[in-house]
Amino acid sequence: MMRAARHPLAVFAALLLPLCSHAAEPTATVQVAACGLEFDLPAAYKITRPKRQADEHHGRACAFDIVKLRPEPAPRGECKDKEEGGQPPYKVCDWMIDAGPPTPSVQVVRQGPKGTLLESFTRAEDGRWMVPNAQAGDQPAKAADFCGKPAWVGETIVRMYWWRTRTKNYTGIYAGSGGADVTLLQLAPDLFVQLQNPPIDPQGEFAAFCASLRLGARVQDLP
Repeated sequence: MMRAARHPLAVFAALLLPLCSHAAEPTATVQVAACGLEFDLPAAYKITRPKRQADEHHGRACAFDIVKLRPEPAPRGECKDKEEGGQPPYKVCDWMIDAGPPTPSVQVVRQGPKGTLLESFTRAEDGRWMVPNAQAGDQPAKAADFCGKPAWVGETIVRMYWWRTRTKNYTGIYAGSGGADVTLLQLAPDLFVQLQNPPIDPQGEFAAFCASLRLGARVQDLP
């Protein structure tokens, strides 16, 4: 029995279908409510216990980190010889850098009469939002779009150093600069949300968190 030949385009479509189906699979997420916000996280993440603070001049804040359910293995110390700036005892490999990749974090802030408790954004005298830069001084944040929401974005730059975990008497070694991407959203005239390095979906984006971020039903949890 003879079978009719299949058109080349039909063959190509049949080969492409499994790839398209796989790419369209939604990211597994969990719903989270904290600090008066609600949002979805990729299923591989969770949040830490929210921490609150208050200041009569700079308002109130509520913040938490976003961490992986399965923590990364603890980094191991390194050896530093004299040429690298190390000091005795050279055979004790306990040098650690003081700033690895910044942890994703969220800070919800209620503005006070004299400013805010925002960690990475300050207001300049001309009203612009500024981001700290240890190498070049505070830099102006840029207007941006965060999943359809108006926002300001910037990169904080800090100096990093090597330090020792088991040796008491030593001098730290300068390790260059490190940075973190930060985003600022304004949800009300006196209510702001600062985001640092939002959590990444398996596809390499932070779409699940970005698109779902909103004010929650429990307004009493807001700072």
